Amino acid sequence: MARISFLLCLITCLLTLLPCTIGVKISEIFTLPAAGTENGGCGDRTDVLNRWLSESVRSVGVAIDAIKDYDNDIRVRKSLASFFRIHNGGKLPATGIRRDGVDDVRNNLQYVKDFFSRRLEGRDALYNPENYWLFCHSNFLKARPTTDTALDYEGNKIVDKETNTEVRIADIPAYVTQLGEELNATPWWAGSSGLNGYFFTENGGNFCDGDNLGLTASIQPLERNSNGQAEEEEEIASIILCPFAFDRSPRPNSYKEANALLSEGKNLADAVPKSATLVHEMFHALRGDAFLAGDNEECKFPSPTSRNSY
Repeated sequence: MARISFLLCLITCLLTLLPCTIGVKISEIFTLPAAGTENGGCGDRTDVLNRWLSESVRSVGVAIDAIKDYDNDIRVRKSLASFFRIHNGGKLPATGIRRDGVDDVRNNLQYVKDFFSRRLEGRDALYNPENYWLFCHSNFLKARPTTDTALDYEGNKIVDKETNTEVRIADIPAYVTQLGEELNATPWWAGSSGLNGYFFTENGGNFCDGDNLGLTASIQPLERNSNGQAEEEEEIASIILCPFAFDRSPRPNSYKEANALLSEGKNLADAVPKSATLVHEMFHALRGDAFLAGDNEECKFPSPTSRNSY
């Protein structure tokens, strides 16, 4: 779930941004549902999402550049000390805990910037957009009982050819495991959006009914093997941005508006713009539990070498 994290306050603290436009579109980074607002579609929000993407690329880049000047800029040192408890001991040593902490914050920022801006550097996309979906509502998730027949990545029923019986959701060990990881978890089918897979949690299709900003969900598609038995396909990261994040959030509409709010004694959390929700959820999609993890979304300072679980 998106909340105002230490990381986003850090980025706001390091930024003084002017409006900017970057030549990459949200549809080049993510797979979007069909046009319209039904079934998780983003409708006429595409222009807003393109602006949020521009702000996201720019903001993360500026934060990375600021951290590079750690030795010379006391504001950077104080920011990292406040938000990540990295002791402000002056010039950064060649090795040690402080060096590792600063490097890990910078590397995680770079990891997300690479995802957002890979196309800007004239190279092929680092990730397959088909593995990263973006929705503007949770209404594409439909609750299903565990006694339902499991559906594959094409939306077809899975039948065990050896026994000629339909395979229930409750018959798939991986699904049983995921259902047991959260109290009152329910299978939510994502097929109405065109993404055929399940999401296991208590609140799925109703997640955006209140004042939630967004969340990142791991969708698990299934494929039938030659015997008709279910096999797991590669997990798909799905980012859900709720209508509240666009329409009713009290956050500033842009970094320009956010900068105008900054003054002595002002809470930085009040100056985090709406586009920060996209950055926040992208960290979850790429870094999973390794960065901004747990209820307090703590930084664990991992080495960003692979995509993690959610």
